[in-house]
Amino acid sequence: MSEPLYDIVFYGILQPGKERELVMQNMAKLFKTEPERLKSYFSGERKVIKSKVDELVAEKYRVALENVGLVIKVEEVIPPEPQAEDAATQSGAAEDSDSSSADTSGLSVAEAGANVLEHPPQVEPQPIGDISHLSAAEVGADIIENPQPVTPQPIGDISNLSMAEPGADVFEHPPEPPPPPQLDLDALSLAEPGADVFEHPPEKPQPPQVDTSELELDTDNN
Repeated sequence: MSEPLYDIVFYGILQPGKERELVMQNMAKLFKTEPERLKSYFSGERKVIKSKVDELVAEKYRVALENVGLVIKVEEVIPPEPQAEDAATQSGAAEDSDSSSADTSGLSVAEAGANVLEHPPQVEPQPIGDISHLSAAEVGADIIENPQPVTPQPIGDISNLSMAEPGADVFEHPPEPPPPPQLDLDALSLAEPGADVFEHPPEKPQPPQVDTSELELDTDNN
């Protein structure tokens, strides 16, 4: 089995916080070309930057291009499937091979809708008894002649009850919510607009160093 190949694909999506013009300039420096020549890559359509490379080269392109601000997809190149004509030819050859072992000269095709069972089995009807006294009920009628009575449940004296007006609060004495905790904020102060509130922010990991001297664009794919 041959080694899988990959396409380096860009859909015009940039890394968060990256500006299009700056990314285009960085990409132009990477490939030693002019930014104007790269505008078509930022149209939002599927653009192949490098096609049919092995896994090692694909990873090299991905790291280098993401370092300049692009969001890259590495897509495996799927080899084309066998032609349908070839599959049909092989299927036909298999059918010819199978049919050669059976004698079908005495067979014929029945007409559409014909009963192909010459001697179908006889089904004996089952007796259902006398149903002359039965009749169909009218549509919507209650077919239960003697429904089971339901005894109503006692609810007691409700003469002292009344309906509240729509929107009224039916709780005469609703429970009071607990008071919020008292916090001592005397030692706190607001930072100025735009100030960095992290005194010791964690250091961002540096992107891996990649040798980009041999990278090039596939201009035939655009």
